[in-house]
Amino acid sequence: MYVSHQMRALLSWYILNTASGGKVQTSGLSSQRHTLSRAGRTPPDCLPMSQQQNSFPRSGCVAVTRRTMDTRPVPRRRTGALRHLLLAAAFLACSSQLLVVDANSWWSLALTPIQRPEMYIIGAQPLCSQLSGLSQGQRKLCQLYQDHMVHIGDGAKTGIKECQFQFRQRRWNCSTVDNTSVFGRVMQIGSRETAFTYAISAAGVVNAVSRACREGELSTCGCSRSARPRDLPRDWLWGGCGDNVHYGYRFAREFVDAREREKNYPRGSLEHARTLMNLQNNEAGRQAAYNLANVACKCHGVSGSCSLKTCWLQLADFRSVGEFLKEKYDSAAAMRIGRKGKLELVEKRFNPPGPEDLVYTDPSPDYCLRNETTGSLGTQGRLCNKTSEGMDGCELMCCGRGYDQFKIYKHERCHCKFHWCCYVKCKRCSTLVDQFVCK
Repeated sequence: MYVSHQMRALLSWYILNTASGGKVQTSGLSSQRHTLSRAGRTPPDCLPMSQQQNSFPRSGCVAVTRRTMDTRPVPRRRTGALRHLLLAAAFLACSSQLLVVDANSWWSLALTPIQRPEMYIIGAQPLCSQLSGLSQGQRKLCQLYQDHMVHIGDGAKTGIKECQFQFRQRRWNCSTVDNTSVFGRVMQIGSRETAFTYAISAAGVVNAVSRACREGELSTCGCSRSARPRDLPRDWLWGGCGDNVHYGYRFAREFVDAREREKNYPRGSLEHARTLMNLQNNEAGRQAAYNLANVACKCHGVSGSCSLKTCWLQLADFRSVGEFLKEKYDSAAAMRIGRKGKLELVEKRFNPPGPEDLVYTDPSPDYCLRNETTGSLGTQGRLCNKTSEGMDGCELMCCGRGYDQFKIYKHERCHCKFHWCCYVKCKRCSTLVDQFVCK
């Protein structure tokens, strides 16, 4: 989460005002304002104090009360300083709320049930106004393509499940913490794990939207119209209703990248570097789903002779997309912002990343212990494998803290037999197994 320059300026104004005991330094404006006050008029760019109690000070304007020419000493009151302290506390509270709001993400569509547009009755609240986590551009796309939102949520859910599967044996296991930020504060760090999460969720949207086109659930697209592959045998037919990967890729690019393209951070800043990182990883996920799509064929003929084949374009199984991106995660490139405002390699001896590669700008935090600042949940209570020497082993998973052992009963079907006709009958067997949990 990043705080805007306007918020920082306002916060500095309140702190300085409070530290000075409620006195405001007007410098060169003091003589002009004093003249206007004696004339019984207020500067045109300032409001009376009674009208400024519920508003922030404007730029170049300081809250000034009308004064009369009175030379008597005025006793200092504590209420003025207390009032400014309360204003500063209120501002900090508001800024903390803004932090929470900006931490929302379109990933929350995966955890929020979305009703289809045709299920809304006349006079009901519009669909897009009920969805949290959308940026301004994403909300506009929602208004234009309301029937797409259900499938965007399905794509985000598919990406989260695949992320949890790929990292099930890692210290960070892609856990969701709430329905708004989904993954919590850990996504505010530009780490390898953040890069993978952005990529797999973008790939999930391509997968869901492309398949929805093929199934006729979207009004703006249909079956794939991709060209016939050159290496396809001449006697095979190119047709059928394939997954519209081209449309899924284009729509995912417009929707997912909309949040990043709306940001207007100074060129070369750390915030700008994070935006470029997110855009790179979003594209890597879309490229993975697009390039792994392959040709599927079906045989036709008498008694299955396969004298004729019909082929079409089909999305790859999403598990293969997750495995591909996991390999890209292991070889992700460390980047930093360069003088020209573009990402550049930290180690120049490596090859620059391509459109399919993942990049990161920050080292991964320590996932061993729970840390509210970084968002790490720690590994306490996680299951581990005592005999494994990999990341799922108790030595690495528990970070050297040791583990506890206990026994549980595991129930499963066994001794299954087929009976004529036609059912299978099984017995239920119970076995006592050992479980190891990190301390």
